[in-house]
Amino acid sequence: MRQTFLRRYPVRLPWQTYIWFSVILVLFGLVDHFFLHVTAFLVPPYGATLTLIVALPQQSVSQPAPIIGGGFLSASIGTLLALEGHGPLMAALAGIVAFAALPPLGLFFPPGVALAIFPVLVKTTPWFPLLSVLPFTVVACGSAALLSGRVKGWPLYPRNTQPSPRGNFMPLSKE
Repeated sequence: MRQTFLRRYPVRLPWQTYIWFSVILVLFGLVDHFFLHVTAFLVPPYGATLTLIVALPQQSVSQPAPIIGGGFLSASIGTLLALEGHGPLMAALAGIVAFAALPPLGLFFPPGVALAIFPVLVKTTPWFPLLSVLPFTVVACGSAALLSGRVKGWPLYPRNTQPSPRGNFMPLSKE
């Protein structure tokens, strides 16, 4: 059964990706511990972001634009709604607004919904998207792209995005 599972979901990452993953999260934790003191609850969406980058590097949700833009926009939505109030209902509203706003902009990013909910539940500063989310996402995407070209076996990141000749995302038929 284990071999069937591994054949079905073959994720083989070089050991350096585990070091990178750990270093990024530890650095984030240190910044939070010494400077920000409010973003420790972001470890789950940030861990999910790093996982998307290395485990699904060619998927659209893992590309820099959705991660950086979608993460920042989602956190901004939550921050703006937090100016009106806090609590579970406002958190639900923030998640719904982010979920509805991101796909039409081409910035769908699942951890972004969590980033929208966060400022409404944990009272952050109005600078939360700029001081926490933006630097983390830029460092995560930038370092992954840098290592992609330098570490043997590292997943290719970001993907080479060539527009389709027909202007859509469907593959051409082989007729």
